[in-house]
Amino acid sequence: MVISKLLEWRDNRHRLAALRYDLEDSAQAFQRKIIEKNLKRRSDEYEQLYWDHDTNRQLIESEIDQIETKNLIARAKSWGVPIPSRPSSESEENIYWYWCRVHGHFYLTDEGKALLRREAYAEMEMRFKPWVTWLALSISVVSLAVSLLKW
Repeated sequence: MVISKLLEWRDNRHRLAALRYDLEDSAQAFQRKIIEKNLKRRSDEYEQLYWDHDTNRQLIESEIDQIETKNLIARAKSWGVPIPSRPSSESEENIYWYWCRVHGHFYLTDEGKALLRREAYAEMEMRFKPWVTWLALSISVVSLAVSLLKW
């Protein structure tokens, strides 16, 4: 159970990194083709190349958003953080969700991702801070006792 979750986390992390590299590679390939073919804006070949690049970019970005949304919702559920309500139809976007035309699903916006991260970390801190304080105090007491015994 724990190992499978760690492997899934590792695979998602690797996939996100690979997708971000693909996004950068796609942009560089687009610029390189423009320079190689000496294309001018408003030409048919430039427009075709641009729309191919834009479609590829949207596919990659929507896959990144899909993975990030799934991970953040799972983290929020595990820490008991309330998830902002998802709009009921695609025309009702809000500051936390946007409609992805590529996949046909709602994904978290940057504000939604930041909200879930912030709330999850606040919940983690609230749960662990008392224990960390007592742990630090007990380590100090044990260290003092050991130093007094050696003295």
